[in-house]
This record gives sequence, C-alpha cells and structure tokens, in this order.
Amino acid sequence: MAMERSLDNILNTNSKVKIIRLFTSRREDFLASGRGIARLTGITPPAAHAALKDLYNQDILKRDIIGKEHIYRLNANNRTVNDILKPAFKKEYSIKEDVFKFLRGKIKEKRIEGKIVSLILYGSLQSGSTDEKSDVDIAIVTGDGRAKKQIEGIFIEDISRQFYEYFGANLDSYIKTKDEFIKRLRKNQPPVSAMMRSYSVIFGKDPLDLK
Repeated sequence: MAMERSLDNILNTNSKVKIIRLFTSRREDFLASGRGIARLTGITPPAAHAALKDLYNQDILKRDIIGKEHIYRLNANNRTVNDILKPAFKKEYSIKEDVFKFLRGKIKEKRIEGKIVSLILYGSLQSGSTDEKSDVDIAIVTGDGRAKKQIEGIFIEDISRQFYEYFGANLDSYIKTKDEFIKRLRKNQPPVSAMMRSYSVIFGKDPLDLK
C-alpha cells in the first residue's frame, strides 16, 4: 500500500527532514514563505523549492499563493503529520530533557550530590546544532580538589560509559574546582568564556552565581 510506504518518500532527503523539523518545532499556525524556509533551515533556495513541492504534493504541507509568494503551513488534518511526524520530532526535541533526567539520576544513584556545586550543559546540544558525530558537552564544578578527583573517576570511568550505552553519544566532561572555574570565568578564558554564552543548568547552582 502507498500509505505504508509513505515515510520512505516523505523523509527521503535531508532538506525535507529539516523542513518538517522546522514546522513541527513551531506553533501549529506557523506560516513561512519558501524563501523564509530556506533561510531558517540553511537549505539552498533550489533545494528548498524542490523539497517544499514534494511535501505539498504529499499533503504534508498546505500552500497559499499570495501575489508572487508561496506561503506554506503544516497540514494539521493529515494523519501522517499528527500520528507519526509530530510525535517523532517531539521526542527528538526532548533529548535535552532526557539527558538532564539521566544525569540527575546518576548523580543521585552515585550519592555525589554534595560533591557537585554546578553541572551545566553547553555546546552543540545546547545550541541545537548537533549532527551524528556530536558529543554531549557538560561542565562540572566541584567544591574542592578532592571532590574533583572523585567526580573525574566516577564520570570518566562509569557514567560516561553508561551514557554512551543509553544515548549512543559520547559524554565530554569538563571538570574543574569552584576556584579554578571562577578564575577562568573572571579572566574570560576559554572554554569557560564560550560556554557562558549559552548553557543550561542541569544540577546545582548557576555558574554565574558562584562566589
């Protein structure tokens, strides 16, 4: 049946996947022109045009013609959109929440809550620019050198392995004592200077509140 093979045709190019990801990440009434979609997804205009044409013909997108512009929106009445694409991409968006839940659970399991002052996510997962080769970048601030050594052993030898088994991605842990981290923060030294541009607190204090 054509219905059973529809996903083969809907998700058969990177351009179409990026466009569907864009629409499913926005409000249901989100509208955009072909040119705007190309800009928002980083796709070339010709590739966007071809992908949009296919998605319109497959009834995944609706199209309105206003003057010389084609305006697209997600087809909210389509079964494939509602029952397959939206739930699948929603789960993709929740990866950060899954990472947070996993790491908080491991911290509790290992009984190391008192050793960690701050644990943050930064890098490509935080910024939403991951690809299949991306690591998951975290920074851990410990109370002192003894705690740092203990956390290094637990994360590098144990939690990182479990993380890879569960997520299929490497966990890259940047671990410093509170004094070391604050020193780099005040001097605006990398990589701390870069991670402070965009981060999420997973556990403990916001690093900007450290004293």
